[in-house]
Amino acid sequence: MSSQLHETSATVAAIILAGGASSRLGGTDKTRLPIAGASALERVLRAAPVGRRIVVGPSGEDGDVLAARHGARFVLEDPPRSGPLAALERGVAEFSEGPDEATVLVLGGDMPMLRPETLAALAAASAESSRVTALEAEDGHLQFLGAAWPLGRLRAALAAVEHPGGGWADLSLRRLYAQLADHELVTLPATGAEGADIDTPDALAQVRRVAGPRIALAQIEVSEELAATLDTVRTAVAEAAEEGAHLVLLPEATLTPFGTDLRAAAVAHHEDFAQLVQELAEDHGVVVVAGSFTPTDDGRVHNTVIVRGPNWDPHLDYRKIHLFDAFGADESRTVAPGDELITFDLAGTRFGVATCYDVRFPEQFTALARHGAQAILLPLAWKDGPGKREQLQLLLRARALDSTTVVLATDQSPPPGYSGGAARGIGRSAVVGPLGRIRQELGREPGLLLVDLDLEEVEAARAALPVLRHHVELPRL
Repeated sequence: MSSQLHETSATVAAIILAGGASSRLGGTDKTRLPIAGASALERVLRAAPVGRRIVVGPSGEDGDVLAARHGARFVLEDPPRSGPLAALERGVAEFSEGPDEATVLVLGGDMPMLRPETLAALAAASAESSRVTALEAEDGHLQFLGAAWPLGRLRAALAAVEHPGGGWADLSLRRLYAQLADHELVTLPATGAEGADIDTPDALAQVRRVAGPRIALAQIEVSEELAATLDTVRTAVAEAAEEGAHLVLLPEATLTPFGTDLRAAAVAHHEDFAQLVQELAEDHGVVVVAGSFTPTDDGRVHNTVIVRGPNWDPHLDYRKIHLFDAFGADESRTVAPGDELITFDLAGTRFGVATCYDVRFPEQFTALARHGAQAILLPLAWKDGPGKREQLQLLLRARALDSTTVVLATDQSPPPGYSGGAARGIGRSAVVGPLGRIRQELGREPGLLLVDLDLEEVEAARAALPVLRHHVELPRL
């Protein structure tokens, strides 16, 4: 399984300025400060679109690891610590062979909340318009180190501010941006805390407060051969953990696909499957959420989502409440409904759990939000058919808006050429923001989608759209 590549053909490079110690943070290298389990610099590296990544700054003790993990190269300005413009010029010099029309992202190593989709949008907008495109923080100020430049324009602007005797020591980025005419600069608004840097103790504390855990949506193909599925699950969890995930979300019915004998699989294999999920959680230090089936006393099963964490915390089961008796399916014939909502806390974030057909019932999502959920995990085995992809996308966006939560939906990847009647997924696993914007989405093929939660995004959405606070119980007719 390969993780989703946040690549855009417009981007040839990201230059990340990581100049070292900050006097306002007691001489600490702010780029190496831990934010939600990773250094600020690593979070920037993993957000930068795929391509060449140049870090201008000291490699430090973690440089070799970061370089190998993210395909980055560390370089130093000459002389060292001679200021941001000198550092930027050193980074640009690494792309001497690059064409002027190429696009370069200019990023700060102390901006840990930057998002892959935002950086891709900056690069694409710059390439399309041939203008500098910069991130505008919520307070209206321009983020000089969150911008995409046409490489030729960046070279020209640097040359224009170079010292008469040569060099760029002690020159500010503001001097560089002052070279741009009004029509040469456009902005994109930041979402949540992504425009924040960590120049002060207060800014660091705020970023740490809103930086949520890293979630991996593991879109897998579920085989009718259990051994094959278990191998796929092992690989997906291992790869997600390697990518820094705190939680791995697998699809509905990971134990066995629909169209098989659910009761037989539940009786024979659920306990072993749950034990494997627990072991994977322990071995990799992550929470694993996966769809299974558990037997009931009436001869049916519960469509059960198991939540297993290291040291057995959390250890929860959610039983699907709404059963898919629709579009010719008859889930209730073999599946009994659950009747309990489930939430749990991880790394300062409260998660709710729902399953597939539950997404058509807004009251479940708003109830989870009123129980404190900031994000809702939604494993799926979506049934294909005319208009079903459009319905899924619409429903995910609507439920996020209803509840002002981040909706994290992981579907099965359908087997190639599958044309059976049972629900085997359509792919399209997605991350949807609390105002209904699809932030990231996979196609039909297996893949790993990674997202770092930004709790400030949820707080801002609920302040702007207080639907949870405005909710009233309607009188009966």
